[in-house]
Amino acid sequence: MIIMADPLRVLYVHSSDELYGSDIVLYELVRRLDRDRFWPLVVVPADLPYRGELREALAQAGVPAVRLNMAVLRRRYLRPAGLPVFLWRLAYGTAQLIRLIRREHIDVVHSNTAAVWCGALAARLTGQPHVWHIHEIIRRPAWLRRGVARAAVALSDRVVAISNAVRDHLLADAPDGTGRIVVIPDAVDTERFRPDVDGSALRRAWGYHEDEVLIGQVGRIHTWKGQDVFAQAAALLKDRHPQARFVIVGDIVPGQPAPRERLVALIRELGLSDRFLLAGYHRDAPQVMAALDVLVQPSVEPEPFGMTVIEALATGKPVVATAHGGPLETVRDGETGLLVPPGDPTALAEALASLIDDAALRSRLGQAGRQRAETVYGFSAHIAAFTAVYEAVAAATWNSRQEEGV
Repeated sequence: MIIMADPLRVLYVHSSDELYGSDIVLYELVRRLDRDRFWPLVVVPADLPYRGELREALAQAGVPAVRLNMAVLRRRYLRPAGLPVFLWRLAYGTAQLIRLIRREHIDVVHSNTAAVWCGALAARLTGQPHVWHIHEIIRRPAWLRRGVARAAVALSDRVVAISNAVRDHLLADAPDGTGRIVVIPDAVDTERFRPDVDGSALRRAWGYHEDEVLIGQVGRIHTWKGQDVFAQAAALLKDRHPQARFVIVGDIVPGQPAPRERLVALIRELGLSDRFLLAGYHRDAPQVMAALDVLVQPSVEPEPFGMTVIEALATGKPVVATAHGGPLETVRDGETGLLVPPGDPTALAEALASLIDDAALRSRLGQAGRQRAETVYGFSAHIAAFTAVYEAVAAATWNSRQEEGV
């Protein structure tokens, strides 16, 4: 390892300007880096009408951030008519990043999520080391799944997977990436997410009483997140458990209202309008978790990790999640939560019923979850792992240039 006289200058290329899962992971990482060793600069896209929550949070943390007109891999580009637009934005965004890398004397480029490709190309064209932080499990279409895995390995000095599930998914299509892929699990701020946070004011604002059992899902409204399965499970519970109430905290991708419209129609069709609240996005995540009695994560596709799961664990809340992807690693079935088959409203309803009926079980699972969050998902190891990655790839590039006489 080399000792740098000046802080390493790390450019983060990110796929949104909000404060959901991968946004929060990025925010917590850059604000916690040792500023004597690293200088971070974040780039966010300008292709959607974001409200700018991530940039606002970064500014409060003293981290510079800029908006660039660059490509982000979205579903609309997967159609034939969208491909030329994506390629144009990819070329234009890569050129902008090359100029930024040279102007700011960037030492390491960090692409955050599989949806941003400009950073990988700009790093390759400028000869800078590249770290690709993969937060997704892409299953379909197959050509995209294979392309993401192979490109991540081919265009990166190090690939960071947020879970073993993500690593194994990448290796299935890029088996030669074994030596380049490292698993760094997401982390949770156990000082902000605590069992003693008071969520009663938010419960009252939502119209719920303390003697009701509030079951909630937190995160983006999207078809693969299983909000429809949650609603169907709630319909099975409503008559047998009149004290149960249900809430979804989160919203749509800006400009894509269809998933929420379908969910509203389903809730109405199931006769849940007086029991099931779509609360929208709420910035105070610790208070949201504190307001819930149970967190549910019913994703029908494998969750790559599930930030909300470890936030709930840290808050001392039991979790009911589907048994695939990241929750298989974060949730200990019967100890910190319950795991159910994906896409099965009946199994989900049965698991939730066992928690609705048993406050002692909720408390026991919650206490064990808090202990697991503190011992496994703290930030100390998370930041140390990224520090080691950045310094290793920078040192390897520096040594290579020295050998070549550059």
